Amino acid sequence: MCNKQWKLNEYLTYILLTLVLLSSWTDINGIFTELPQIILTQPEGWKLGSHIGLVASISNIAPLALIFCKCTFRKRSLNVIPINYIVIFIGMVSCFLLIFFWSNTTYIFNRNRSVTLLILTFFLALLDCTAMVTFSHYTTRFRTEFTSALFLGESLTMIIPSLLAIVQGNGQLTCVSSANNNIILNVSTIAIYKTARFSVSVYFLCIFLILVTSFIAFVLLQWTKIAQNSTQDTTKESMMLETNDANTLDIVIDSDTTIKSSRHKLTPLFYILLLLGSFYTSSIIFGMVFSISAYVLMPYGHQIFYLGTILSPWMLALTWLLGTIKSFVIKRYLLIMIILGSIIFSFDLILSLKSPCPPLLNTMKGNVLVLIIWLSTFILLGYPRLVIANYVRIHSTNGMFWFGANVQLGALIGSIIAYLMIETFSLFKEKLPCEKVQC
Repeated sequence: MCNKQWKLNEYLTYILLTLVLLSSWTDINGIFTELPQIILTQPEGWKLGSHIGLVASISNIAPLALIFCKCTFRKRSLNVIPINYIVIFIGMVSCFLLIFFWSNTTYIFNRNRSVTLLILTFFLALLDCTAMVTFSHYTTRFRTEFTSALFLGESLTMIIPSLLAIVQGNGQLTCVSSANNNIILNVSTIAIYKTARFSVSVYFLCIFLILVTSFIAFVLLQWTKIAQNSTQDTTKESMMLETNDANTLDIVIDSDTTIKSSRHKLTPLFYILLLLGSFYTSSIIFGMVFSISAYVLMPYGHQIFYLGTILSPWMLALTWLLGTIKSFVIKRYLLIMIILGSIIFSFDLILSLKSPCPPLLNTMKGNVLVLIIWLSTFILLGYPRLVIANYVRIHSTNGMFWFGANVQLGALIGSIIAYLMIETFSLFKEKLPCEKVQC
């Protein structure tokens, strides 16, 4: 983004494009971040998180429908602009209704359930799941330097809700000892959550205003001349040659120098492998890692859990920064990073399987190591995703569409695997806040 040759309008375009991309996942991430406050009043308790995750997975029917249409009408180009208007509007309306009705319950199947919250979450997830595909494709309307805005916006969708939660005082607790039946020897420790600075409704109002800002940014990009110098110009930006069934880019002209095709040219097989790489890395980062966070971090204490969940979005922002400095790496280095990231993630899995008694428990060394392992996963798998996006974009005009589709499909498969491991097979045992466990 920091390009000395850019003009003011180009910086404004980058900022507006980043704001547009805030529409994707800010609301759902906001709901998950707000769970410690929501569960205090809702009948499902902590099980509400898995219900929301399942509802979000079901909403993948929207991007799957887009993929079906793309495959069916291959000769027609997909106009994502009206789709973006629709999904952002649906997200705004759903988030606005959450402000007033998030706590409503309905008596169904012999108990009270958060039906309203789950229904509105479904429509919010429709926005998010579809936006990952359509916004990825939308970035191809701009020059290649603007591709990284996708990843900046993606990281901010987690950073902003977490910052709001910090300001709210969400999730902060104190451990209080209580004697059962006045017998001193029978003492248990319970978690007392501190009173939040503002309500859940005010929190959702803030998320709604973010979506409104995103919608305004999209309108400005479409209906003003701010972005006229930043959009893709086929006469300057690239020369397309059609080979076989794919559009490949033989010559790319960026803002600084001419990059020849021999430098970043992809074979059809390697193009498919890169898309599979985006599927794989997304299945871990967005499908599995966050699902097992409590089992990895909570055994080391609530403070470590709090630090890990707050710092992890910033690691994705760090990958964006690395991507602006070095947007391409040699392909073998790309493979090495994915392998290293997979090894680090295997440590996350081992720690979660060992919960609530992982190695080096109650030691400073263990606390530091678990944070390093946890945060490294996001960097070693997040940065290759950004590089893959740059590669597939210059290879094919539809590269970013399929990149977004694979990211979303990977997140879906990863969340299903995590759900089965947690709910169906009960492979992990959670340590509750302030719970004393004998190892």
